[in-house]
Amino acid sequence: MDIVQNIRDIMISLYLILAALLTLAMLLFAFLLYRAMRALLASLIRTADNFGKVSDAAVEHVVTPLKEGASAASVAGNALGFITGFISGLRGRKGGDKADEGGESGLRALRRWLPF
Repeated sequence: MDIVQNIRDIMISLYLILAALLTLAMLLFAFLLYRAMRALLASLIRTADNFGKVSDAAVEHVVTPLKEGASAASVAGNALGFITGFISGLRGRKGGDKADEGGESGLRALRRWLPF
């Protein structure tokens, strides 16, 4: 009888230790999931802010001149300026026609960054 009680006590102790380890593992998993989701949410917020900036710029350069009755040539020029500003923003540059660090400028630098 004494052996059965000892085995029972050992099994209960093992179950308690395994439960504690499982709880710690689940807490670690929840913390890592929280960190990953926080980074994902921050990325989504930055994306939404960038989309807002792009839509504001599109309204400012294309829609507002059309609404005010500007000529087609000025609207086309504003649209072209918007597109080049958008592409330079994708490349991470602030200026539109400044030379790259390697000395490239214009169409050659644009071809290097565009996939098509």
